[in-house]
Amino acid sequence: MLPQKLIYAHLSELALFVQVVDAGSFSAASRATGQTPSAISKQIKKLEEVLQLRLFERSTRQIRLTESGQEICLHARKITAAAHSIMESSVRQTTMVEGLVRISAPKAIARQLVHPLLPTLLKAYPHLQLDLLVSDEPIDMISGGVDIAIRLGEPPLGVVARPLFAVETVLCASPMYLEQHGTPQHPEQLAQHSCLHLGVYPDDAVWTFQNEHHKARVSVQVKGRYASNHSEVRREGALEGLGIARLPHFTVTHYLASGELVRVLPSWKMLGHYQGTSWLLYSADRYRTPRVRLVVDTLLAHIGGRQDLS
Repeated sequence: MLPQKLIYAHLSELALFVQVVDAGSFSAASRATGQTPSAISKQIKKLEEVLQLRLFERSTRQIRLTESGQEICLHARKITAAAHSIMESSVRQTTMVEGLVRISAPKAIARQLVHPLLPTLLKAYPHLQLDLLVSDEPIDMISGGVDIAIRLGEPPLGVVARPLFAVETVLCASPMYLEQHGTPQHPEQLAQHSCLHLGVYPDDAVWTFQNEHHKARVSVQVKGRYASNHSEVRREGALEGLGIARLPHFTVTHYLASGELVRVLPSWKMLGHYQGTSWLLYSADRYRTPRVRLVVDTLLAHIGGRQDLS
């Protein structure tokens, strides 16, 4: 029995042997492989020396398999068929989008930016599964089995972090509310208005501003009859005329353009929580899988760098 190392060393020659048989001649095999007929002939002779068998009966016009060559060809075909199966399996694994991708994102971004993109992906890739985790609290990506996360603030170490867009919070109200109660011209006047805030932490009712022109800072204790930790609820409240709402800019772009909402104190920038650079986080290893790469690239293409979001 031939040593395994010797067999492995001559696998390419066995594959070439099958190609010569299928082509019917060295010249035809030459055209199929791009090698010269003499180079092919030398490799076949080398294989015959290793096997200590004659594989072909050669004449000036044609070649014909010997009895030993016929038997060797049967085994060689099994080897090449197995190699083809391995390569095809490898291609499927590196190109087919299938399996589960878990995505974690803050509420507003998840609901209004990420979710609208996902039905299209699910329709286009029937073997893809998506799990969207909606939470403003950071989830540990490893223990939570999260493939992709979107976060505000400084990204953690040990993951790939790609900037998506700048999240800015703005004040908005309906034209109806402003007509009835007046439009504040200075942050301090917000104390006399009904304000829709988050209501999660005590300082959520303290709004801090910086003037874009003279850089002065002002903090105001606001109050109102309605608070919610969900931006869509506060936006709906503003549309209903319930007061002046603090909202992420990307959640009200459409309503500002249509005139259904009006920006309040546009020359004052809001400071504090709930804004800053949003980051797309993922593991470099998981990005190599087609399903994760697809979702990451989709989020970057449709959300990343959008000017209307900041």
